[in-house]
Amino acid sequence: MAFNKELAMLRRLPLAAALVATLACTEDSTVVAPAYVTLTTPVAAAVDTAIQDEFRAEQIYLRVLVDHGNVLPFYNIVVAEQRHSTSLGAILERRGIGIPDSDWTLENVPRFATVTAACAAGVVAEQENIAMYDRLLLTELPNDVRNVFTNNRRASLDRHLPAFESCR
Repeated sequence: MAFNKELAMLRRLPLAAALVATLACTEDSTVVAPAYVTLTTPVAAAVDTAIQDEFRAEQIYLRVLVDHGNVLPFYNIVVAEQRHSTSLGAILERRGIGIPDSDWTLENVPRFATVTAACAAGVVAEQENIAMYDRLLLTELPNDVRNVFTNNRRASLDRHLPAFESCR
């Protein structure tokens, strides 16, 4: 249980930093939040699709940690997945939209008999994640949404996928 509390705390830290980084000050030191474009229905759906995919990956990788201990690369990547969903959540919060609850729990994600099997599944999951972002990036997106989608995709392609490919 302490492990889950630690991960929950890690999830909140990047969001606070992101919110502070988006604030501006006027000449009289009044803090003003920047204006953000309202999300259209297709963009809101794209953000929801992305955040649920990140929540799913997080729970799958946590399941591996629960079942097999603190094995690499799962620990490092689960923390990265939390950063991804936090970045997506910040998009919603900046617009006064609540972050959706995760559809995923440790009980409704796959389990793997071995770390090798989990690594192979991680390869497939990251390939699917990259393809999802490729599709979502074809949508007309506000700059902040496009930047988060691009950064999350890049992390999956450049870091997560190679880590899972090498742990096979």
